Amino acid sequence: MISDQQIETIRQQLSQQLSEIQQRLEQDDHLIKDKSELGDDVDRANQEESQQLQLNRRQHDLAHVKSIKDALRRIEDKDYGFCEACGEDISAARLNARPESRYCIDCQDYRERKNSQYA
Repeated sequence: MISDQQIETIRQQLSQQLSEIQQRLEQDDHLIKDKSELGDDVDRANQEESQQLQLNRRQHDLAHVKSIKDALRRIEDKDYGFCEACGEDISAARLNARPESRYCIDCQDYRERKNSQYA
């Protein structure tokens, strides 16, 4: 079982991560809007590739924001640290490594194996 003090430390870390990601997303919004059209085909191709990489990172960041907000909600609701599949405690080591974890390691492994069968 994870202590209240550990949960508070994790809450602060999650809040800090959330703030950093949201700032990066705002900066990316300005960069995307400020880009001007470049002249030749090579420049346009490079710009398109760069924009695709930014969009991929943005999608990842938005998903991470969602998982962080969900973890913060679970902390607020006093549901943090319990596996959503089996209801058992998620180990402190797992929560320290991945504070937004929703599943214990066994249930996460099962989910990943199950999903890989259908991929």
